[in-house]
Amino acid sequence: MPIYVGQPCSSCGRILTKTDDIVVCPECGSPYHRDCYISEGKCTNQKLHETGESWQPTIKQEEKKPEKLICPNCGAENDPDAAFCCNCGSPVNMDKASGGYQRTNNGAYNQNQYGNYQNGGYQNGGYQNGGYQNSGYQNQNGSYQNQNGYGRPYGNPYMGGMGRGFSFFGNGAYSADYAIGNHTVAEYADYVGSNSPYFIPKFVRFENGKKWSFNFSAFFFPHIYFFYRKMITEGIVMLLLTAAMSIPTLIYYLYLYGFIGEAIVSTSSFAVIYNACSILSYVLSLFAGLFANYLYYRKAKTDLDKIKTEVVEYGSQREALMSKGGTSMAYAIGSVVALTVIFLAVMMIVMGVSSGSST
Repeated sequence: MPIYVGQPCSSCGRILTKTDDIVVCPECGSPYHRDCYISEGKCTNQKLHETGESWQPTIKQEEKKPEKLICPNCGAENDPDAAFCCNCGSPVNMDKASGGYQRTNNGAYNQNQYGNYQNGGYQNGGYQNGGYQNSGYQNQNGSYQNQNGYGRPYGNPYMGGMGRGFSFFGNGAYSADYAIGNHTVAEYADYVGSNSPYFIPKFVRFENGKKWSFNFSAFFFPHIYFFYRKMITEGIVMLLLTAAMSIPTLIYYLYLYGFIGEAIVSTSSFAVIYNACSILSYVLSLFAGLFANYLYYRKAKTDLDKIKTEVVEYGSQREALMSKGGTSMAYAIGSVVALTVIFLAVMMIVMGVSSGSST
């Protein structure tokens, strides 16, 4: 009789155990030690008999927690109190995974039944201050409400699937305080900007040892993509390599449209260089497509380490993350202009050489 174990005997009041010989009143269901019931000769809960009610447990039985929670997505073992899988990030406890998180002034997150984040007045609204509203900044009664920052569960939420908690190709939803190494999803989201739902699941994979995921933008426009994501060093290297790999093709088109003679393009060495650069150009694009996201993760991780070490105050730290990260259309356009200038310089040199050799 498992439902009576842990309840008091209706006669002596001692707790009933698994080893006790338990009997119950056939009319109201009150539990007894067999000896106690025989000693009483009747049920002691006569009021229940008069009202026609049934006996109810007086001590709430504790639910036994499983020793481990098995992730339905990847099969990894997790602590019974975990909300998300420690391996793939998929929800393993939907009650906890669907709740909100409350962020305190020191940057920690605590669970909040309303599913938003409140930081001493930061709520899911817009920053509110003195009645002035500016892209989500507004102040009412001295409290600050955040609409575009930590007042999201987090954001979309961050997912590799189609919705909160929905597993898709091994990726699930991630809460704002989910740790990716030494940093949280919220911090990486501030750094990345508007495309966080795309990058967060990939950052989780990279933290777990993976090093590649395909990026079509980086594949088709390598140097432009790196500059757009403010990866200046990588962008410069990719720009120079792209220019170098493109020079033979540029020379061929100058010949094709009659700007230079065939003296340069007719040599066997030019054919070898042309074919080699064509292959290397494809390899370069493939490398960018496969590893651009990983390189961006490494840059983000390095920048977060530096900013969190140098900037202590939360508001300033968050501003620094958004300023250092994000995207830059100006850098992207600048890279296109730079490549154009290089091509024009190469054209002038080649045409000059061709003109000199013909005379």
